[in-house]
Formats: sequence, C-alpha cells, structure tokens
Amino acid sequence: MHLQELQSLFQQCVLEGRSGIEAELTDSEGEDFPARLATYTDGYRSRLLEALETTYPGIKAVLGEAEFERTLRQFIEAVPSRHYSIRYYGETLGDFIGATHSKPDAKVLQDLARWEWVLAEVFDAPDDTPMGSERLTAVAPESWPLVAFVLRASVRSVAISSNAVQWWRWAREGGVKPTAFESAPAASWRLWRQGVGTMFRSMDAAESAALAVASAGGTFGEMCEAIAREVGAADAPLRAASILNGWFADEVIADLTIAPNEMP
Repeated sequence: MHLQELQSLFQQCVLEGRSGIEAELTDSEGEDFPARLATYTDGYRSRLLEALETTYPGIKAVLGEAEFERTLRQFIEAVPSRHYSIRYYGETLGDFIGATHSKPDAKVLQDLARWEWVLAEVFDAPDDTPMGSERLTAVAPESWPLVAFVLRASVRSVAISSNAVQWWRWAREGGVKPTAFESAPAASWRLWRQGVGTMFRSMDAAESAALAVASAGGTFGEMCEAIAREVGAADAPLRAASILNGWFADEVIADLTIAPNEMP
C-alpha cells in the first residue's frame, strides 16, 4: 500500500472512526493495540473539546460541565473539522445547539454561542493601528460626503434577541444569575479590540445603521442618509457627529479614503 493510501486510511480512522487501517499498523493483534490506536482517535476529539471549551466558556458555565461535554461530543461527531487551524473549528456550534435543545433555552444558547464566537474573532483579528481624529482637519468641507471610513480589522457587530449577554456576564463576572432564559427585543452590539482588550458596547438603531454602511465601504454621506432614516433629517447631522466622535474615542477607525467626485 502506498504512503498516500495509508495516510488517507489513517485520517479516516481518526476523523470519522472508519475501520480499514488496523491491518496495516504494527502489532495490530497485540492486547494494547486498541489503547494505542485510541491515543490518536480519542486524543483528536479531546483536542477539539479543549478548543471549544476555550472559545465557549459561557456555554460551559450555563450548561454545566457534564451537559456541556455531552453536547460538544455530539457536535464533534456530527460536524467534522474542515480547517487546518483548530482555531476556526466550532463556528456552527450555536446552530447545532439551537437544533438540539428545546425552546426558549435554544434561542438563548444560540445567541450566547454566537456572542462568544464573535468575541473570539475580535480577539484574534489582525493587529492594526487606529487613526487619530486629527486627520479629519485635512478633509475639505466639500469632500465630506465622499469620505469613507475604514474600520479596524477587529470591529464586528452582532444582534442579540435574548438575555444571552446577561448570562455571559454572569458566567464571566459572577454576580446575580439570571432567573430564566428569556427572549428580548433585538439589540445591536459593536465589538472591537483596544490593545489586547476585547471591548463591546450596545448600539442604538442610528449607530447600527451607520456601522453597517461603514462596514460595507459606504461614504459618510450614505451614513448620514442611513442615520436620517432612523432619527429624522433634522437630527441626523448632530447624531452623525456624535457617532463619529464615539468611534474615534473607541479607536475603531483605521483609515479614511475620499471617493472621486463624479459630478460634472
């Protein structure tokens, strides 16, 4: 058997539990052979479990250690890793929990899993440098509608429609434990990193709309239009300025560009 075939069979054994490699391994008839093979098959799953525990400490605290391990082992068997880096394994855990747990628990746990995954993305985002607000002084007044703000690599937004964040805070910080799993009106959150610290802040509808425009590469003029749809045209300029000041204070802007004016 060629080396490539051996490697493929062994990978199928470790990842999927398939048989077929045993006869090709040394001393497969030995009494300790199952234990030696399990070093790889069980060890692989244990490593995935450790990675998921690191990413989802809130889920572990809420479910309890035994239920958490049971759920994650089911997930590992149902959802194989498809990426070379273990860091990117587990993104769909929230969907899996949502499909395998009863309501309203499922909704809160799904939101909590999504929240913790986004926090991990923010922490692992590439390093970059925030832009200072002094750059704005060089922007000519007539160019402001064409300015596009480039957000830092760590900036994310997520909408949560339950009390999942309260559960996460209890799991991380202690204090008063929520009394129940509850649905709630959708709330938008901005998450980002300052230095090595992962930060988050709730957003009103105007900031959420502005962030969506900026994330898509839209201009400040388009941001103002989105804000106006939320607060009205009269209040939009002041609200836009307030949002922009907050972004600079939180160091979420990496750069700006000015689109060419295509007007004749």
